[in-house]
Amino acid sequence: MKAVLKEMKKRIDQMLPGRIKYVVLIVVGLFLIGFSSYELIDAHRAYASAREEYQALREQFPVMAEHPSASRRPQGAGVTGSVSTSPEEESSNDSTEVERPRPGLVHAPEEVHEDPMIGLREINPDFIGWIIIDGIIDYPVVRGRNNNRYLNTTFRGQYNSSGAIFMDYRNNQGFNEPAALIYGHNMRDGSMFAPLQQYRDRAFMEENNYITIITPSWELLQYRIFAARITDAWDSIYELGFRDGTAAARAIRGAPEGAARFIVLSTCTTTADDNERLLIYAALVD
Repeated sequence: MKAVLKEMKKRIDQMLPGRIKYVVLIVVGLFLIGFSSYELIDAHRAYASAREEYQALREQFPVMAEHPSASRRPQGAGVTGSVSTSPEEESSNDSTEVERPRPGLVHAPEEVHEDPMIGLREINPDFIGWIIIDGIIDYPVVRGRNNNRYLNTTFRGQYNSSGAIFMDYRNNQGFNEPAALIYGHNMRDGSMFAPLQQYRDRAFMEENNYITIITPSWELLQYRIFAARITDAWDSIYELGFRDGTAAARAIRGAPEGAARFIVLSTCTTTADDNERLLIYAALVD
């Protein structure tokens, strides 16, 4: 803003004499302030609209987050390995065994008369699952025909800067892929994938290291977060050149022993560098 005003003043000084140039400068300054205020108000309005849409979906389909198999955060793991803040860090065995819901096929509670999966698919045929990190992330996941579709489009198809949580369109086998890449915006109001920034802190990761996915076929998938890494938009992970689980495990260095299927969550960081990315790595629990 200061740079724009300075350039405006320079040009006005060259064009207009006396007091007229100051009057013009004031008018231009007021216009720019008004325009910036409008943009700020419009942004807050968009944030609120997206929050309301996703909250309405949670209320319309509460079984997604409240399902007994999804709401209990697991503490044991079907693969061994410790949480690290970089995939390059060596994993260590974790033999702690605590009761947890077993992955596999689940179903809607008996009191639910209409299958929410059908309802979600009717709203958006691109729906491929619901992602839950207890108390942190709670959103439907979509996969579009390209990776631009849901950058500024919500689950219900509304234009909004919040967009949606979406899987890379090249993961055409969905969560059956050796490594599935899932994107979400780092929104200033703390929504979408903004909470993932907390995983840069090791202590937070150790306390919040499980992701639950419920698929449209009511398959419960549980992933254990084992690493977070700062990278850029040209990282090789975005090439998705994995052909099998072994290749994925090799590419995702520091993965827990025995892991063959992964999800990687991707979002922007809080820095001024638009090309900087935060990656969260999680391995499927057997």
